[in-house]
Amino acid sequence: MSNDKSFDALDADSDAWTKGDSAKIYNLLEDSYTFSGLPNMAPVDKTSFKMFWATFRSKIEDVGGPPAVSSDFMVLKNSILRELGNYVVESGNWEVRNFGRGVYMTAAKNGKILWKEITMNPWKEEKETSNSEENKGKDCIRSLHTFVKK
Repeated sequence: MSNDKSFDALDADSDAWTKGDSAKIYNLLEDSYTFSGLPNMAPVDKTSFKMFWATFRSKIEDVGGPPAVSSDFMVLKNSILRELGNYVVESGNWEVRNFGRGVYMTAAKNGKILWKEITMNPWKEEKETSNSEENKGKDCIRSLHTFVKK
């Protein structure tokens, strides 16, 4: 089976996240979709995504990040895409100015996004710790472990 639709979905998803386009993101989501990894927050399912997004963008704007209406929202870089049978998984680094940065992982199947997980370091924390003596000479990314049970 060809995974072309899933590669296209991941490309469209990445583009929508960089622009902060929640309508495009939502249209790509599988009904069982979950978004997780933000500190002190339960996973968000597809039915809660629209409300989550409005609150998320507003909070980011409140801390000095891009305005909620901005189409210049997130930077994604160092992306890796891998086929795993009928699935395609993308991982890389994400960054939202004045909010945070970390690692993301997204899975797609049959042209739909199944889940997205992130790790997050707050923007100020990242700036402060990246230059600390303790971190000099180290290139560390926190591990992202997910166990999916059927």
